[in-house]
Amino acid sequence: MPHEQSDKQSCVRGYIDGCFDIMHSGHYNAIRQAKGLCDTLVVGIHSDSEIEENKALPVMQQSERYGLLHHVKWIDEIVHDVPYSPLLETLDKAHADFCVHGDDMPINSQGVCAYDEMKNAGRLRIIQRTEGISTTDIIGRLITLAHQLQLPTSDIQNVQISELESRARKLSESSPSPQVESSPLPMECIELVKDLASRYNMTAEDAQKITDSFQLVACQHNTIKSLAPPNDSSCATGSVSNQHSYQVQHESVRTRVPVQLLASTRRILEFASSKQPLKNDRIVYVSGSFDMFHVGHAQFLKDAKSLGTFLLVGIYDDMSVFQAKGVGFPVMSLNERVLNVSACKWVDEIIIGAPRHVTEDLIKTWGITAVARGTGHKRNEPLDPASDNFMVPKTLGIFAEVQSQWPDLCHETIVARIVKSRELYMKRNKDRAQREDAYYTNKKPEQIR
Repeated sequence: MPHEQSDKQSCVRGYIDGCFDIMHSGHYNAIRQAKGLCDTLVVGIHSDSEIEENKALPVMQQSERYGLLHHVKWIDEIVHDVPYSPLLETLDKAHADFCVHGDDMPINSQGVCAYDEMKNAGRLRIIQRTEGISTTDIIGRLITLAHQLQLPTSDIQNVQISELESRARKLSESSPSPQVESSPLPMECIELVKDLASRYNMTAEDAQKITDSFQLVACQHNTIKSLAPPNDSSCATGSVSNQHSYQVQHESVRTRVPVQLLASTRRILEFASSKQPLKNDRIVYVSGSFDMFHVGHAQFLKDAKSLGTFLLVGIYDDMSVFQAKGVGFPVMSLNERVLNVSACKWVDEIIIGAPRHVTEDLIKTWGITAVARGTGHKRNEPLDPASDNFMVPKTLGIFAEVQSQWPDLCHETIVARIVKSRELYMKRNKDRAQREDAYYTNKKPEQIR
């Protein structure tokens, strides 16, 4: 029997679905808006095969996409393996009164609007698309990041991008001249290329690509490094001119969309929990870049919160992440990262632009009882005691390590997937970008949702 429409005295149930691939603030804001239209929000998510048939192979694997939804604060129920074009039967099985979607309606594999049946039945509610952010844009940024290193696709599973990037960055830092492209590479770099070529059975052409990547990364790093503020306590803010120079250079390696994310205090308040620690709360502190927020991050936050009752998250500013990780990072801006972390149900409060070193003043100000750090992840590096960001909490006896439950999920994994199918994603992005351009061109002034 079809599900009967709820009356004013009953619980209103809404339904929204999607791929939820490479989750960003646009996804989270759509879910938030949908929750605002109902008492109970049911979220449907497509399988990998369903997405590939109607769109393109998703970057994030099915288990990763399914898993992340369980950590989103506005979701009440989840339905897996829903059809790309939802049917009235889909709503009835979810016991939902209506379906919700943004005003950028998708087209299915048959070339028609995927939500026509909902619309014709009067069971579709339209919400406004979140400005300046999309999966297409994020994939474009990642393609650009991969292109910087010109990694060969023939053996991408075995080549560690972090190894190439970190070695190139170290070489560029020791180079006496920023004009790397006009001077010969150091012998150490040449030997490393030979070692990689031998280890991974690379062709001469692929080995040359690696050599070229060192030249490119070293040149870009020194160009931006010469414009960036010095690495001291003033980095968090920096001068206006320095910040502008950094932004121009850093954004030049990214794919652009017609508009940018218009972050506002209102949007942050809509996402934030607005909770304050109570007298008896045990406050746990974690910090990081939380770039490309994924299920591994969310699970870490859940596990960290289990050490106390109130979770405080520090997010590093863009310049700090850039100085620590190099050219191309962070992939997402500070504003984007703050919104992503705010959507996680385990997070109670966020420090925006947190210091990389956990200081005694920070601990005292917030009354922190435990400081947690993830461990067992492929990105973990041995800590240098001289630059250990967690030395103070270790000395105070309040430091704890949280074992990663998604140890292989990180930037390298995601970029490798895109590089492996680069042509497919570039074609996808070209098609999707044209649709996004048309959407922004025809967009009319509306109330911000």
